[in-house]
Amino acid sequence: MKKVIIFGATGSIGTTCLNAIKEKQLPIEVVGISANNNYKKLEKIAYDFKVKNLLLTKAKSFNSSFNFFNNSLDLIESTPCDVVLNGVSGFDGLKITIDSIMSGKDVALANKESVVAGGEFIFDLAAKNNCKIIPVDSEHSAIKALIDSHDRVNVKSLIITASGGPFRNLEKKDFNKITVEKALNHPTWKMGPKITIDSSTLANKALEVIEASYLFNFDSKDIEVTVHPQSIVHSMIRLFDGAVYAQMGNPNMSLPIIEGIYDCYCNKELVKPLDFTNLSLTFEKPNYDNFPLLGSAYEVLEKKGGYPIAFNAANEEAVYAFLEEKISYLKLQEIVLKTISSDFNYTVKDFNDVLSIDEKARRIAKSYI
Repeated sequence: MKKVIIFGATGSIGTTCLNAIKEKQLPIEVVGISANNNYKKLEKIAYDFKVKNLLLTKAKSFNSSFNFFNNSLDLIESTPCDVVLNGVSGFDGLKITIDSIMSGKDVALANKESVVAGGEFIFDLAAKNNCKIIPVDSEHSAIKALIDSHDRVNVKSLIITASGGPFRNLEKKDFNKITVEKALNHPTWKMGPKITIDSSTLANKALEVIEASYLFNFDSKDIEVTVHPQSIVHSMIRLFDGAVYAQMGNPNMSLPIIEGIYDCYCNKELVKPLDFTNLSLTFEKPNYDNFPLLGSAYEVLEKKGGYPIAFNAANEEAVYAFLEEKISYLKLQEIVLKTISSDFNYTVKDFNDVLSIDEKARRIAKSYI
């Protein structure tokens, strides 16, 4: 029986995980859960899964039926578990990842910002504490499975797929007409608002390129992105002999989440088997002119230092401003590009360095809003 703490239990990752555990009757015990401020949903989850240990990061509750903790570190250290599922969105998830690693826990990581902002520091910390960082994004989960099957030494490059988002076929001249409502209408996945906007700008794919470089130790030149609107091929690898291997399946996050918790293949069917009857798959080159944030990921990776942290921070601030209708869609992209044109040539040695760079980038980004 695997014991798991789920951070972001009321969000899309947490909900998908809990539904899979319940529907598939998986041998996973949920021993701790957290939410931002949705106490009612968190309480229902606690009753349904018999969880006693809870954390509300932006709200307080005094229901004596549960043990409420003050922060993520307290919850992790007070709750024996095998793995922590980090399904929290944004930079806030980095602290949870660090707390988990410092407590000696493996992390099933859906929070890509942890890797983008934490970079080599996070992986050095994991190595010192003998912990694993297991990717839960569908793309990186697929890459991990493929590399595990073919050995890292045989893999020449990675191919990350992107749905292309809702504006894949929209002409650049019409981008000034994009509203928040339109940007939140993703053609394939149902996700939270921040990541949905990121998917529409391809900033999400930019973050995944940076994440893949750190996770699997590949240079930026060896990471490709291809637009694949059907979202059936989750990612691919190229071997040195020229062969390409892909992981395919219906769009469903249950598979990468549960296999992330197990850190191996699950012996139960987690997703509906792919039906090849009348199945048509297409691939195309990303439009870097319309979606410049994707191209900037390669620039950020070349520079490293504080640039990945700055990219993430600027993007978060710009996305939140767009969601609040303070800026236009085109302005969102512009703010990120302007911010990372500043000097972020720093050496990141610890979490305080990360926080300092993040603060500087947010300050610059806000000055453009």
